[in-house]
Amino acid sequence: MDLPQRFKTFVESQGLVRQGDRVLLAVSGGVDSVVLLNLFLGIQRPLQLTLSVAHLNHGLRGWCSDRDEIFVRNLARSRGLCFHASRADVGHYARMKKRSLEEGAREVRFDFLETLLNRLRYDKLALGHHANDRAETVLMNLMRGAGLRGVGSIRPMRGRVIHPLLFARRCEIEAYAAGRRLDFVVDASNRDGRFLRNRLRWGLVWELERSSGSRPVVPAICRAADAAVEAEDFIDEVARGVRRRVVVIESDGEIILDIDRFLRYFRVVQKAVILQVLDVLSVPRQRVRSFDVDGVLKLAEEGRSGGVVDFGEGIRVVRSRKKLVFVRASSPLVETPLEVGRSVGFWDGRLQLRSELVTRGEIDPVLSHRPEVVYVDYDVLSFPLSLRFWRPGDWFIPLGMRGRKKLQDFFVDEKIPNYRRHAIPLLVGGGAVVWVVSYRIDDRFKVTEKTERVLKLEVVRGG
Repeated sequence: MDLPQRFKTFVESQGLVRQGDRVLLAVSGGVDSVVLLNLFLGIQRPLQLTLSVAHLNHGLRGWCSDRDEIFVRNLARSRGLCFHASRADVGHYARMKKRSLEEGAREVRFDFLETLLNRLRYDKLALGHHANDRAETVLMNLMRGAGLRGVGSIRPMRGRVIHPLLFARRCEIEAYAAGRRLDFVVDASNRDGRFLRNRLRWGLVWELERSSGSRPVVPAICRAADAAVEAEDFIDEVARGVRRRVVVIESDGEIILDIDRFLRYFRVVQKAVILQVLDVLSVPRQRVRSFDVDGVLKLAEEGRSGGVVDFGEGIRVVRSRKKLVFVRASSPLVETPLEVGRSVGFWDGRLQLRSELVTRGEIDPVLSHRPEVVYVDYDVLSFPLSLRFWRPGDWFIPLGMRGRKKLQDFFVDEKIPNYRRHAIPLLVGGGAVVWVVSYRIDDRFKVTEKTERVLKLEVVRGG
């Protein structure tokens, strides 16, 4: 069976694209991505696909990088395809993030492609990785001590990202390009020994292929990867049921696990549950380090209350007594003025505080019993009003009380865990705390029989 037919069979058997899909093709200009584009053109009309091309200029090879961009642009236009391009300073990014050039280039490229995918609403993103790439990735992951997920390495499809060339070896792709006389560019950095993948490609893998005789090594490694994927999928399915049993709270930006229940399961299932929780919090799996997952397990097994594991991506895991809390840390809330009739965002815009001037007759007794809605006496407020987070020394007079109370003591009495206290916004005016948002107003600002004008305050989801 020739390469186009095998490509069509692989795409269909793996369910990589559907009739009428809009597919974004990542094309570097090298032989793999050029062949990927050529093969997609072969199935474009039968499947009524809309194809577009994306290219990131990494700026790492001077005029060669510019040459590649020009080549891909001309290739896309010659086929009548929409072309998207961008440039990035990968060297600066790698230094800033403390990444290797190889890691930095991969992250910047994927961020660019993912942004296009979401902004322009493509159905699929197609990458040109093939069987050799997968085998090399397996070996690299093994060298790093990876588990099943690392051995499985590159999947045919993960979410909207597809790898339609995983069935083919590099030599087959190169032979196809030569037979069709396809033009492509050669990236000299693919031979650069500074990169681990190149050392594996032209060293270990080449030597294994040479010494294996008639039994190709790359397909064998890929079969092992397929077996790892099957095992990982099974464990993931088990973990989905476990997650439903161990998660006690799942809300916007916060997921809480019961540690005693969590620790009843096999360690491999515990790891899968952690990854699924991070999925819910939108942490890309490729950016989750096994070291951090092990840190969470240690925190659950023997950590003290208040212990923290920071995942990056704005996510931290906190042990709070017998609970394991996955929380999305909010950016610091700079004291922000609240204008009556307008909204102020907090928790990175996920929630908004709305304000509205109403009369006493417009007070809704049903709404007033909800923690996210309060009514205060407009005429006893001191302006301007503003929203900020808690500061040490803050106090107020909780509704129904006469004496002042430090917020620290209020949080303790309300059993608000320490990790959450610094993310609770306060509405303040004239130096006084008017409302501990979603908890309690200050008694001095309550609506009374003398109240004429009322300020309605309500927390709603952002957007």
